[in-house]
Amino acid sequence: MSLDLTFGAGLLLSCAIAILASKFATKRSRYPLPPGPYGLPLLGNALQMPTSHEWLTFAAWGKAFGGVIHVSIFGRPIIILNSRKAISDLLEAKSGIYSDRPVLPMAGELVGYDASLPLIRYGARHREYRKLMYSGLALQKIEEIHPIQEQKIRDFLQSLLESPNQFQTHIRRTVASIVFQISHGYSVTKDDDPLVQLAERATHEFSLASAPGSFFVDLLPILKYIPDWFPGATFKKTAKAWRQTMVQLRDEPYKSVKDQVLRGVALPSFTASLVERNAQPTEEEEDIYKWTSTAFYSGGADTTVSAISTFFLAMVLNPEAQRKAQDELGKVLGRGRLPTFGDRDRLPYIEALIKEIYRWNPVAPLALPHRLTQDDVYDGFFLPEGAIVFANTWGIFHDPDIYPSHADFIPERFLSPENSDVNPDPRPFAFGYGRRVCPGKHLADASLFMLVASTLSMFKISPAKDKNEMPIIPVPNYQPGVISHPADFKCCITPRYSEAELFMQLGK
Repeated sequence: MSLDLTFGAGLLLSCAIAILASKFATKRSRYPLPPGPYGLPLLGNALQMPTSHEWLTFAAWGKAFGGVIHVSIFGRPIIILNSRKAISDLLEAKSGIYSDRPVLPMAGELVGYDASLPLIRYGARHREYRKLMYSGLALQKIEEIHPIQEQKIRDFLQSLLESPNQFQTHIRRTVASIVFQISHGYSVTKDDDPLVQLAERATHEFSLASAPGSFFVDLLPILKYIPDWFPGATFKKTAKAWRQTMVQLRDEPYKSVKDQVLRGVALPSFTASLVERNAQPTEEEEDIYKWTSTAFYSGGADTTVSAISTFFLAMVLNPEAQRKAQDELGKVLGRGRLPTFGDRDRLPYIEALIKEIYRWNPVAPLALPHRLTQDDVYDGFFLPEGAIVFANTWGIFHDPDIYPSHADFIPERFLSPENSDVNPDPRPFAFGYGRRVCPGKHLADASLFMLVASTLSMFKISPAKDKNEMPIIPVPNYQPGVISHPADFKCCITPRYSEAELFMQLGK
């Protein structure tokens, strides 16, 4: 039999088995599946699944079908949660059966992130990852890191003074310098640092590889078995290239720190502590150490870069919010000093502005998928074992019943006494859910606060101007991917004070 026929027969057989399994799962419960868009025989909703900006389509389906939606792809059930209550009731309250990850053929098996903290299946290894991560990122540990964050952000402000047009490059370097100092004792001193470039490439490739619907192999896993030379198998060549990036980021920084520890010259860092506590690790233990140290950057840096970029965009588009934040900073700090973490409790408008940054355009608009490990019933609907479960964070943050005037950037919504039903703090939904919540959330939140408060204390952010001195108003345009960044935009960043006062603030 020719390869074409063999592949075609396997494809049809796979589809038939999947459909029969799906029908059996539905029949074994007296409860109906949740509503959703109608699909086609065998294919289900495969042709309706978006390949980009999935959260927008899922939110539109939520308006049509409700907060809990069912679709299927070749018989595989998918549950989409557009309801804040459903996310809490299922991913939080029932986290024991909703904390697994589905197998993602592209990002997991082919590129190789199936052993990483974001995609590892729920079990003993996942628990070990999280135990190690929390040992370095617990809230009390973050307070010990504050001096590093404050110094790195002072360096960021100096860079803005010297080359404000390169603010996006400065953002990426600053976040990387904070994370790599903590994780590997590595000092980032220039914008084109090779380790930063490697890490950015890896996180970008992971974001593309794990985005739902971006690769057909995720919808039809049998495709992973076709040979590399087969027509249409370009995704396998892409996976091989991305796998090389992953291996390089996982192995090389860890090896560098390990060598430094052996020579007695390692600076204090999370990775150094892992090596020092276990001088003779097994192969599996060392693999866990590599992935855990890598997770510091891949799990938090890219999201922080996205949030900071959103801050600059929001300030360009909302000068009144910027003015109010700067008025508050002036009253609390006076002139001549930068904010510290000790000022945070006295800056309620800055705090509200940060909450609105998280809400307005969430860095992870669609949380990484969960997998249901046993049959469940919720709100009168049957949720079958093995279902892939997506939580649409963007849909929650843009639900007008929860956040009125949801399209507008309004920090004031968080200044009123908190109402559990209207304008709640978005942070419990911004960093993932249940036992898959991001362990680096405290580090990311602290970095965002310090950079926002420090930048606004020293600079005014306004629209860039064209050759006729007319303002160029950027359009909020967010790129696809698991981590969504605003598309490149220009702005004008100018000092608020005289040179002498600026240098006094920077401690020169």
